[in-house]
Amino acid sequence: MNFVVDRTARPDGVCVAVAGEVDTYTAPQMLAALLAALETDPRLTVDLSAVTFMDSQGLSALLRTRQETERRGGSLRLEGVPPRVLKLLELTGMDAVFTIDPAPAHGAAAD
Repeated sequence: MNFVVDRTARPDGVCVAVAGEVDTYTAPQMLAALLAALETDPRLTVDLSAVTFMDSQGLSALLRTRQETERRGGSLRLEGVPPRVLKLLELTGMDAVFTIDPAPAHGAAAD
């Protein structure tokens, strides 16, 4: 899967959907897209539901975005966080730093 970022406006701010692997090579692209989104609205949601892998560089990009969001008086929420990424956040203690809406469990019924 190729790395893709897509930005959409929402009533509650702006959402950046990220797809693919977030690593040393793609984390700078993700960071640039997240910071650009903050230019339009400081209320940012990052949809990680299509992320297949994230390393420390991806985590660093999310932390940098969080710092910038706070500096602007905005909010940052991670949604659709897949289990592998959630595990990274938990292992590093970042699950206590971010507002996280995990991905639904596989096979869970939709409301």
